[in-house]
Amino acid sequence: HGCPSGEAVGRVENKEAAAAGAVLVTLCAGQFLMLLDSSVMNVSIATVAKDVGTTVTGIQTAITLYTLVMASLMITGGKLGQIMGRRRAFSVGCVIYGCGSFTTAISPNLGVLLLGWSCLEGIGAALILPAIVALVASNFGRDERPRAYGLVASAGAIAIAVGPIIGGLFTTYLSWRYVFAGEVLVVVVILLLARRMAEGTRVSGVKLDLVGTALSALGL
Repeated sequence: HGCPSGEAVGRVENKEAAAAGAVLVTLCAGQFLMLLDSSVMNVSIATVAKDVGTTVTGIQTAITLYTLVMASLMITGGKLGQIMGRRRAFSVGCVIYGCGSFTTAISPNLGVLLLGWSCLEGIGAALILPAIVALVASNFGRDERPRAYGLVASAGAIAIAVGPIIGGLFTTYLSWRYVFAGEVLVVVVILLLARRMAEGTRVSGVKLDLVGTALSALGL
């Protein structure tokens, strides 16, 4: 009499599957967003340069610096994820990234563009990307992880492939600024969905090595 019915078990399994699906969508969306910026504006460089009163070289510099800031702080971002918790690092990174996208969308000149796109978005990405890897491990079982990692990686590949198409369409028919404004909306959705993710275990006794952080960034 006390055994759960098949229908009740089915409902529980459906809820668990839906929760796992929401987590996977959240992580894929984060991965997609991080890699979209590296490719979306490559076909719109001349238009963006004219709009903010700079040269093609200035916009190419902004794109390169975004990647460089992200790469140089990636080790630090992973360490901060150990200290504050992966989900919190992911959420904080999304907030910083969203602020950078908004700043980029309203940028009147190259200086503001560099602040929003290269600096803030780069810092946000450095927190988000290491957290995504760890959150897959903490939210999915051993058997489910290969599929989850594969789908997250696929989301990044799709972003690189469709980025020029998205950038071209928005630049031609609307404005490149709508791309970054749209990123802000995506970040809001990701933050709402992120609450369903498991935090994972924090690593006690971990401290941030400021000298090592500076040396790793300088080396990269």
